[in-house]
Amino acid sequence: MIEATGPGVVGTDADNAPRPHPRADGLAEAVVRLQAGADARDRGHGAGPVGQLLTALAGAGDDGPPDAAREFRAALVAELMRRYLRAVRGHARAAAAARVWRVVLDRWEAGADPARTTLAGAHALVGYDLPPAVVSACTVLGRVPGRVERAVVRDVVGLVSGAVGDAAADADLLTRADARDLVLLFARGEHWRRAVQLWAVRGRPSEAEKERAALDASAAPVAEVLLGG
Repeated sequence: MIEATGPGVVGTDADNAPRPHPRADGLAEAVVRLQAGADARDRGHGAGPVGQLLTALAGAGDDGPPDAAREFRAALVAELMRRYLRAVRGHARAAAAARVWRVVLDRWEAGADPARTTLAGAHALVGYDLPPAVVSACTVLGRVPGRVERAVVRDVVGLVSGAVGDAAADADLLTRADARDLVLLFARGEHWRRAVQLWAVRGRPSEAEKERAALDASAAPVAEVLLGG
């Protein structure tokens, strides 16, 4: 459950165990509440462009009759937002937060370019958060990552790629080139392979932790490059 932990700071339950997920739009409201502070680069509110990206994800593709794909999509987007809010909380308290998110949030507060922050935040979401989010969503829903889930992931990553392209559309040549490279990186589908790999070790905590650490170790340097080194 999301709870207020201070002015503008959002937290989660103490444990990280899978649990019934709230609706994605409920978590989106928590992100929206932080948006003004995030846009102003206030500590504990997150990065403005990342909040906008997640809010857009929550609102996209929400029409139509309930089905397996929509159920998984809601759980997946909710988990992405939950993980982001947890990172914002940890960063604000100087507590444990993934290095990739520390890079994004530190640089945003220091005045990083919004377009490049969109790129770096998108990479953190897809390259670091998405694989474990797939595992969590499948666990909560009692599913195995399969064809339906992979199609949903492809659609979500497609929306993120679109946001990357939009953010860089009016940017300088180097930022536009980096945006194209990032979209091509997403298209390789490494995030899905890592999700399946994490799923395979979900019952072995030490191995799963090593996989998550490896995700962070590979994602953080890319975020630094996307933010201008």
